[in-house]
Amino acid sequence: MMREIIRVLKKRTGEQAFIKLTIEEFILLNTIHNNDVDVIQKDMAYILGKDKSSILRLIDSLEDKNMVRRVVDVSDRRKNCLMVTKNGEKGLNDYVVIGSKLIQELKHGVTEEEMITFYKVVNQIRANSEKL
Repeated sequence: MMREIIRVLKKRTGEQAFIKLTIEEFILLNTIHNNDVDVIQKDMAYILGKDKSSILRLIDSLEDKNMVRRVVDVSDRRKNCLMVTKNGEKGLNDYVVIGSKLIQELKHGVTEEEMITFYKVVNQIRANSEKL
């Protein structure tokens, strides 16, 4: 099911988004945007569960697209903080709107009661997997 949703999401964003992002770029951009404190480049690998080199490539790609910028931390020049640019905010907003519309379409014909049951089942499976 997840593979199918990602396939449709990629298709929609490819057709409708102003700036093209991979799913990984979107996740990184969204994580930076939603973080309340300064986002330090090296911490992103830990937060997203990826190795540092793959995060570095994603940051480079987002920087090339003018969606994020690195800012040297004034208290520790070895640290790079990540900030979402205006262009990044616009791109992120495009993806959120596209994703929200897709979710509504996918839920078409599914009752609220069925959604509640679905979430209960998914949460139970998640809880069971965390015990393993």
